[in-house]
Amino acid sequence: MQFDWDDLRIFLAVRRHGNLSAAARDLKVSQPTVGRRLQNLEEVLSARLFERLPDGFVLTAAGDELLPLAEEMGRIADTVHRRQASFADSLRGTVRLSIYELMAQFLTTHLAELSAAVPDVELELSVAHIAANLSRREADLLIRECLPDSPGLISRKLGSFAYAIYGARDYVEHNPEALSEARFSLCKWVGFDDDHTYFAGQKWLRVKLAGRLPSVRSNNGIVLHDAIRKGAGLGILPCFAGDSDPGLRRVTPPLAEVTSTFYLLVHRDLRRSPAVRAVMDAVVELFAAQAPRLMGKSELKALPKKSRHSA
Repeated sequence: MQFDWDDLRIFLAVRRHGNLSAAARDLKVSQPTVGRRLQNLEEVLSARLFERLPDGFVLTAAGDELLPLAEEMGRIADTVHRRQASFADSLRGTVRLSIYELMAQFLTTHLAELSAAVPDVELELSVAHIAANLSRREADLLIRECLPDSPGLISRKLGSFAYAIYGARDYVEHNPEALSEARFSLCKWVGFDDDHTYFAGQKWLRVKLAGRLPSVRSNNGIVLHDAIRKGAGLGILPCFAGDSDPGLRRVTPPLAEVTSTFYLLVHRDLRRSPAVRAVMDAVVELFAAQAPRLMGKSELKALPKKSRHSA
């Protein structure tokens, strides 16, 4: 009886994670399915591949012998999967972009333009802080600040984001110190939590606060934006988001110390896909067209007089 390639995928997942439950989560199947398929593979090969120990699954001698062969088949299968889209000669299909929430906020603002540029392509936005693995086809395109040290990836520089300090209009009106350097000691602040201070401006803000912590903290940029809009305090936002929000007031010019440069990444095996290339070109053109806005090229507007201020 021949083995099933899917059973080798099970074998590799169990080897990678060391237990059935984690392998099942990775493969998005049930734990009993993982156990059953692994047992099926062992029966086909007439060999026990893992020792079932209390602290996890450990490869046997037979498992060690099978591992490099299974890994090679896995690499070939991943390559075929990645290049699947490049076999087509049409612009139809689905292209998945992996991004985090602030980038999603920017792209969704311009979805109509992107869709018009690639009318026969369906766009899927996967929002997460952890970068998708392009080699395993977890996404087709990846937009990130840093360039991963991973072979096979091709990058295109998209452009830079400027950041400034914003507050709700009512908050700034009732806390005039927000317009001066006293803001760091007298105003309330909204910022990312300790696990996400790597986001633009957060370490800079912590230094400026001289040991104080933002009174509202979150791991999600959209939540922070909303908290600032609701008057929870001042916060750092990308200029494209803050300047377009009528409920916010920018209280500083773009911060010279805080910028982000973003890159568009694709696996080399996918760059020949007509649909992927079309979306890449559309994203690059969008960033070029929006470059002044992304860099906060607008003047600070005077705060409306209270008599004219609308709720």
